[in-house]
Amino acid sequence: MITVYSRKNDKTQVTEVSDPADFPSGVVWIDLLTPSESELQMVQDYLKIEMPTKSEVWKNHVLNRLYVEDGISYMTAALINKSNSPYPDTVAATFILGGHFFLTAHENHPTSFKNFGERLMKSGSLFETSANLAEGLFEEMIVRVAHNSEQVVDTLDELSHSIFSTNVFEGEKNKNTTQVMKSALKDLGAAADLNSKINESLHSISRMLMFFKQSTLTKPAKESCIDILIADSHALITQTAFLSDKVTFQLDATLGMINVEQNLIIKIFSIVTVFFLPATLVSSIYGMNFGHMPELHWVWGYPFALALMVICAIVPHIYFKKKGWM
Repeated sequence: MITVYSRKNDKTQVTEVSDPADFPSGVVWIDLLTPSESELQMVQDYLKIEMPTKSEVWKNHVLNRLYVEDGISYMTAALINKSNSPYPDTVAATFILGGHFFLTAHENHPTSFKNFGERLMKSGSLFETSANLAEGLFEEMIVRVAHNSEQVVDTLDELSHSIFSTNVFEGEKNKNTTQVMKSALKDLGAAADLNSKINESLHSISRMLMFFKQSTLTKPAKESCIDILIADSHALITQTAFLSDKVTFQLDATLGMINVEQNLIIKIFSIVTVFFLPATLVSSIYGMNFGHMPELHWVWGYPFALALMVICAIVPHIYFKKKGWM
């Protein structure tokens, strides 16, 4: 799909183009969403440029190649896709910046592109040049990445309250500590995955911003704005590193909690074993039924054995209580 934003009579108009004759005058931004070969060819003929193929875009994404050819800047960045799903990923997006046009091509539906389109419709006069358009879109991309990073922060805060709750070992209704910790492990894995994708996207965007700043197409008056975007990207990269450490800490804490609960269970079994071991010994002795056992025909032998078993269980209980082992 080809979406064209154009300026006419100081107003921004949006047109979906399906034929070369549909291109409006005053084109400022051409956005290609999952373009077909015919649509790519149509745009190439209209702008008289060479569009990279999908395989070249993927290679550019992997190698993060940024270059200028015939006065036109070709840039590729990794954008986060499906950030709210259990399996977020990054998808390559291409940015082509010419003297009088700005073109984007992507396979996903970035929220930042939608937000920038709405912003362009409301205040298109703020973006006088193609470089200004690129800068505005890059700003929205940084804002969106920051929003995704906030999601990771909120998730880790909730998990921190769950993991380190004072009532975590008291259990909940129909849910024991191990189940709570297993749920925390699952959420931690999702947060770590999203955080890694954010970090990957930020490194890609940061490198693209550096290239964009050095491009001769950028007006010197806007360099300070680009510097702010670069500083924001670096700050977010630092934050992702901190969040990665926090994920590791909470992961270790969660596994530790599971081990503690398992140790408590083993402790209970050990105490029960100690209580019944003396009683088992007494019953084993008097259950041997040897012919010359003095107590074998004793009238009070049975209650004496029971009493001895109870005493042997009570004494360790009192001892453990005094030692603070229970």
